[in-house]
Parts: sequence; C-alpha cells; structure tokens
Amino acid sequence: MSSVKKNIVYQTAYQLLNTALPLITAPYLSRVLGASNLGIFSYTSSMVSYFTLFAMLGTMNYGTRSIAATQDNKDQRSRVFCEIYALQLSVSGIVFVLYLAYLLLFCSRYKLIACIQIIEIFSCALNIGWLFFGLEKFKVTVTRNMIIKVATVAMILLFVKDAGDLWKYVVIMLTGTAVSQLYLWFYVTKCVNLTKVTIKGVLRHLKPNIALFMPLLAMSVYHTMDKTMLGIMSSAEESGFYYNADRLINIPTNIISGVGTVMLPRITAMINSNREQEGKRLFATSLDGTVMISIAMAFGIAAISEEFVPVFFGDGYTPCIMLCKVMAPILIIKGFSLTVRTQYMIPFKMEKEYTKSVVVGAIVNVIANAILIPYLGATGAALGTLLAELSACIFLFIPVTKQINISKIFCNSFAYILFGLVMYALVRTVVSRFQVESILKIACEITAGGLTYILLCMVFWKWSKNDLFTSALKSIK
Repeated sequence: MSSVKKNIVYQTAYQLLNTALPLITAPYLSRVLGASNLGIFSYTSSMVSYFTLFAMLGTMNYGTRSIAATQDNKDQRSRVFCEIYALQLSVSGIVFVLYLAYLLLFCSRYKLIACIQIIEIFSCALNIGWLFFGLEKFKVTVTRNMIIKVATVAMILLFVKDAGDLWKYVVIMLTGTAVSQLYLWFYVTKCVNLTKVTIKGVLRHLKPNIALFMPLLAMSVYHTMDKTMLGIMSSAEESGFYYNADRLINIPTNIISGVGTVMLPRITAMINSNREQEGKRLFATSLDGTVMISIAMAFGIAAISEEFVPVFFGDGYTPCIMLCKVMAPILIIKGFSLTVRTQYMIPFKMEKEYTKSVVVGAIVNVIANAILIPYLGATGAALGTLLAELSACIFLFIPVTKQINISKIFCNSFAYILFGLVMYALVRTVVSRFQVESILKIACEITAGGLTYILLCMVFWKWSKNDLFTSALKSIK
C-alpha cells in the first residue's frame, strides 16, 4: 500500500473515531449540562478562539508546506523547524499576555469558564503537529489522538454528572488537547535536530506565515463570529441549540478536512519535484471523491434529522431539527471549498486568491448575522453561515477554473445531488413510516439511504468510466 493510501487510512480511522465519540458525548452532555450551559461553553470558546488564532498565525498550513519542501534534507528541515517554532512560541507568549488583559479588563460574563479556557493558549504553544504532517508521519499523530480522545470521553462520563459540572467538562476537554500536543514532543528528536536560531532566521518566516494567516483570520469570522454574535445578541439557550446543530453538522466535516491534511504535503512534494500535472490530477480525483461524500452526508443528515435529533439530544431540542436542515447544504459547499483551499491553493501558493475569497465570506457573514440574528436567533446565525460559505466558495473557484479544467467534476456533482435527492425521498416517504422503535428506525433510514446512494454512484461510475469506480473496486478487493 502506498504512503498516501496508508495516510488516508490513518486519517480516516481517526476521523471516524472523531465521528463516533460525539455520538456518545453529545447526547449525554445535552441532557446533563443543558442547552444554556452548552451555550456558555460555545460563547467562551468562540472568544478564546480569536486569541488562539493569533497565537498560531498560519503555522499549521505554512509549517506543513515548509517541512514538506525539505523532506530530503534533514539539516535544512531542522533549521526550518526550529525557526518556525521559535516564531510560534514567541507569538503564543504575547497572546497569553493579551488574553490575561482581556480577562482582567473586559470579561464580565462567565468569568470562571473564560479563565479555564486559557489552557487553549498553552496548547497552541505546544502544537507541533505541522512537523509530522509535513513529513507525512500521520501514524504518530493519529495514534496519540485516538488514545487521548477515548480517555477524554471516559473522563467526561466519569466526572461530569450535572449542570454544575460545566467547569469540569471544560477542564477535561482542554487538558486532553494540551496533553495530545505535549505527547508529540517525545518524537521530535527522531525527525529533526534541535539547533540554535537567529532573529533574522526566525523573522524570515513571519511574512509568508502572515500571508496564510490572513485568510484564516477572515475565515474565523464566519466560522466563529456566528457563535459570538449569537451569544451577544440572543439568549444562551439559542446559543446552545446552535452549538449542538453546528457540532452535528461538523462531525462529518472532520472526514473531509482529514483527507486534505494528508493531501497537502503530498501535492506540495509533487510540485517541488516538478510534477505539477500529476499533482493537479491527484487534486481533481480527490475533489470528485470529496464532493461525492459531502453530498451524501448533507442529504443524509437532512433526511434523518426529524428522528435523530430527539433521540440524540433528548427533549427540549426540537429547534435543532430545522437548524440541521438549514445547515446541511454547508457540508456540500465545504466539500468544494476545503478541498480547493487545502489541496490546491496552499500547495500552489495562491494566498492572495485564497484571502480574497474568505474576506468576502467574512463580510457577508457579519452583515447577514447582524440582520438575521435579532429576528431569527439561531436560525439567523445558520442562514448567515450558509450565505457566507456559498459566497466564499464562488470567489474561491473563479481563479482555480482559469488554471485547471474541473467542468467534469461539476457535472458529476449534479449527478450526486440527484442521487442525494433520491436517497432523501426514499428515507422520508418510505423508511420514516416504519412502525418500529426510534433507534431501529434511524438505523433502517441510514442503511436504506446509504445503500441507495452507493448503488446509484456505482452505476454512474461504471457508465461514465469514472476513476472513482476503479478505486472503489480496488478498495473492496
């Protein structure tokens, strides 16, 4: 098995675990903590995320790309790693001081939880995952994450017992993240030699790092600002409804982003080896597969939400049903945009185009939120996010279509959407009427819908002689 396939297997296994664990914790926490406490956690997390964003700058993408370009030269890799990490550590220290100032001067609500959130900044200072991503050593990161994720879930179930245990939940979640970052340091000396750095050497990474940070900053506006504005302009309960629906929608998004994490260093390495056309073909195949999966997940979540939400979250979360349906198309849009950003724009150093698209999305999100949240609450935030993702995706594709022909992928997407509609209709008109227990009904819906979609795709791949058909057959064998 090739290294790319192995890494995709590792990342997929980890993302499947990431998908499975919230199926345990989310129903439990929704019942134990309640919508208001989840809203408090969502709001305070959104606030600290602005600080952690600045602490990391664009290091995850920039560091991964820089390390991937030095795979065959350990001395160069060691110098690049130490310089980039010195910059990361310095910026994290400055952000730590700024967050303390925020707590002392500006934080007036939920102060205890906000104080605990400072652990996130420590995690940023320790985060060197980009080194292992750049070297395509995904087994190391996946193994530690799996172990710590399972341990974190066990701790939550053991110690979080009622609404007064919100602080325990926050401590457990954030400590788990910090430990997972610390764990990687035991493997550093196997990959690089720790060397002295100069101020000039460190600062040479600042400008290109900021170039990749600017789109992340703009993107965070429409990925985080909705929670912040909802916490300010609406109730904690509405924030809790939105937090749960957003979390449910983002569970499958982890799988999409996981593939991008593997492909970024691989395509970067191809470009540096003068194999650009091969890299573009790999990107096109990945985009086709990612869009196919994201469309299936979007229609699947929309189809089962009426039965799934009451079972998953419990009583009192009915508004989440409509939120899930409104937010489901975001998965399709993210399938396009995440793949293009991570697997094409970053490897091919299209930072300006990348930044322009997310700035457009951020502006649309703030305006839409300001108009819709006061009247529609969580639904307004969901609509604002949908509009932001769509506008950013449109601006994202304009420059890419000038460099590579992806018209066939767009045509395939219409077929996948048709298959998704067939799946949705089958689930809602036939399977949802089964007179069985709720959990069994959900299982029947997922099985019938999934098999229908897969069979339609297989027939389509066979008819259109799509490469994905061959890949699917190989994976079955």
